[in-house]
Amino acid sequence: MLISPDDTDLIRDASELRRKFFDTMLSQLDNHYLHTLIQYNTVMKQRNSLLKQFYDRNYFDKDLLETFDSQMLPLGEVIHKQRLAFMDTFVPLVRKHYTFISDNREEVDLVYESELFEESFVYDFGFAMRRDLQLQRTTKGVHKDDFVFEIGGYALKKFGSQGQQKSFVIALKLAQFEVLHQNKGVKPLLLLDDIFDKLDDRRIGKLIEMVVNRAFGQIFITDARPERSRELFAAVGVEARMISV
Repeated sequence: MLISPDDTDLIRDASELRRKFFDTMLSQLDNHYLHTLIQYNTVMKQRNSLLKQFYDRNYFDKDLLETFDSQMLPLGEVIHKQRLAFMDTFVPLVRKHYTFISDNREEVDLVYESELFEESFVYDFGFAMRRDLQLQRTTKGVHKDDFVFEIGGYALKKFGSQGQQKSFVIALKLAQFEVLHQNKGVKPLLLLDDIFDKLDDRRIGKLIEMVVNRAFGQIFITDARPERSRELFAAVGVEARMISV
């Protein structure tokens, strides 16, 4: 498992990247989720193709479109319920790891946002048909879900410093490490790419403490300042082999 500087894109970029992160993790943990997600995406692509045909040929067949709707809606409901159930166990792990890394200086949260929380979703889905025809794509469903990262009750994307954003991403990946370990029974190999960049000394110290406490299995760490890593690990007596590239 890799933690890299580019992972902060999860915070800054569009919702698609965050959905992909969680869908990948859930698919690793549950084959049924993966199968349902593949089915949903296949039906959605077919529906979108039909919408484009309607637009290009200037005709409309409501009954034909509803055959795809009747498949998408239950598949989306299954995906929504599994995402929601996963958040119940995953979010506390993110909070735990962030609290440790930040030395209990900040509070963070991870909020799952979905149109399917609305009781009127099925009605809204049908009502959006006219808009779908105009845009030639399906505008409502679990493919529009988002996972919002917060710090102190505010959007981390807007109000978090670089160090706070990186700390959150590390906490997110460590929570992923933990659920994979719990589910698979083995500790994934962990690669920490330029992990100390943007972190203050206190946060770096907490990460080193996790290494000392043997929280992980085998770890590879890259650092543009190898003397820093050498000094950090020597100071706490951690056995490490340095490889210069």
